[in-house]
Amino acid sequence: MKRNIIHNHLLIGAVLLVTVISFSSCKKNDVNPSETFDIKVVNASVTAGSQSFTLVDKVLVNGGLNFTDASDYITTNSGTRLVEQFKSANGTVTASGEIWTDNGKRFTVYLVGEGSKSRIKEFEDKLTIPPSGMARVKFLHLSDGAPSVINIKNANGDNLVTTLAEDTDSGYSNVASGTLSIRIYGVASRNNIGNFDVTDLQAGKIYSIYLTGSNDNNLSVHKVLHN
Repeated sequence: MKRNIIHNHLLIGAVLLVTVISFSSCKKNDVNPSETFDIKVVNASVTAGSQSFTLVDKVLVNGGLNFTDASDYITTNSGTRLVEQFKSANGTVTASGEIWTDNGKRFTVYLVGEGSKSRIKEFEDKLTIPPSGMARVKFLHLSDGAPSVINIKNANGDNLVTTLAEDTDSGYSNVASGTLSIRIYGVASRNNIGNFDVTDLQAGKIYSIYLTGSNDNNLSVHKVLHN
């Protein structure tokens, strides 16, 4: 009987410990005051208007972030479930999200979508310098108007990226500096949904190239410089 009592006490203690750990891991704004990360903020929403950006109720971008604008990297404390918000000029929350990050990491966060589909997407940045004479790029599918999965080809019809799903990135590749002409196709339909020129890619630089827009009439491609 004593052995059963001890066993039951140990079992209850283990359950309580798991509960405490689980509760702790689910805590919002679990800031690590001794560690930092770098965050860049981009307005990729065609219709959202000028935006500000807050992280853990701290204003990192104080308004004036218009469509296609990108902030510099901002150093702030890292942590888990850090609440992030884009806000319009009158203080109304356009979109909210959470970011999980660790010491020394770099992220770019994007305001994406329009109206009820407005959301925040986060992508970790790896700033490995490209080979001499080359630029380093990754592609992001941030468009609600394009097919949910796309292929990206160059002007010669060669694949740059295949099966890129909405709200994801492609990973990095090296391309020639100058102008990169791209052709975008829906995977399921195989239809060409747009042709774009990404100009002024500089050797030694690292870029994110993102597709945005909510319909066929406002699809556009833009780039973000990371170094």
